[in-house]
Amino acid sequence: MSEFAIFLTSMILTGVFLVFCIAVDLCSIVRKSRVVKPVEFLPPEGFSPLDAALVYSARSVKANSFLNPLLLYWADQGYVSIEEDGRGLKVKGLKDLPPYYKSGRCNEDIYDCEQTLFSAMFRDSRYFYTLTARKSFDTEYDKAVEECRKMSRSVIGKLGKRLSLVMKLLAAALAFAVGIMISFYIQMPIAFILLFPVIGAFLIKFLPAPFFVRVPFMLVWGGVPLLAVLFMMPMPNTFRIALGAAVLTLVLTVCFFAEKADFRSGEDLKIYGKVCSFRRFLTVADKNRLEALVEENPNYFYDILPYFYVFGITKKMKKKFDKIIPDGSMRSLGPIRDIYID
Repeated sequence: MSEFAIFLTSMILTGVFLVFCIAVDLCSIVRKSRVVKPVEFLPPEGFSPLDAALVYSARSVKANSFLNPLLLYWADQGYVSIEEDGRGLKVKGLKDLPPYYKSGRCNEDIYDCEQTLFSAMFRDSRYFYTLTARKSFDTEYDKAVEECRKMSRSVIGKLGKRLSLVMKLLAAALAFAVGIMISFYIQMPIAFILLFPVIGAFLIKFLPAPFFVRVPFMLVWGGVPLLAVLFMMPMPNTFRIALGAAVLTLVLTVCFFAEKADFRSGEDLKIYGKVCSFRRFLTVADKNRLEALVEENPNYFYDILPYFYVFGITKKMKKKFDKIIPDGSMRSLGPIRDIYID
């Protein structure tokens, strides 16, 4: 093959693959957008903030920010009380979480994860201080976060998981195919160098390290060898463009396109519609409507407060409820209302 033929073939393969990825994601988005969303004033029955977060956000869920909403949820359910002291927030365990069959919850795996976290907090004492948490609790919390991430990858349904995997494998195959064609032409085994960005792209989301550690590490791991190939090895500029485009497509697919493939079952989509409707109601409801709900159920604010966090609408809801819920002590939270909803 000539230089231009290799370049043209690479660009066509990359373009076709991108069209395929975009088509899959658009189908997923359209399918979810057509779900019936009835008006919901409360989360679905049996849904904790963790249940709602996983259903609403799926693989984009922020699994490392669940402690505050869970503490609020447990306080609202009467399992803990929360107050402020010189060591941050003092959480007192009032009673143990019941077994799953008595809990009224809808997902046993998620409930088991919460039970494990609750038990770790109060293993040695009925008091837990957020600023002086024991190292053993940090370990258990990290395990719970990782378990949530695993569950979030299953929310998208079997078809979604298969399509996501296919997109990732095809992206890797595309990068290697372009590398092999260029290798044969310039008679240098640059295709093997692509192992570094391929491995980096696949591992960047799964390394057991904080985001600010694993991302720079993987950028160096995959980026330095690739840059060495692009700028130090003798090859036409067209090949540099083709190879760069293939690797960029690989990274975008693994980190973005494949993550958007969400094809849940019909029943799961109904639950998704209810969760979306609940969030939408909270964000669009006017002051009069919220006042009516609080008058009907004085505990309404406390029942829905934990969900502000998992939906990312805390500040917006604070502005709405500031004129409805008076300042001062909160049932089960003590005088720390502003700490939690600022």
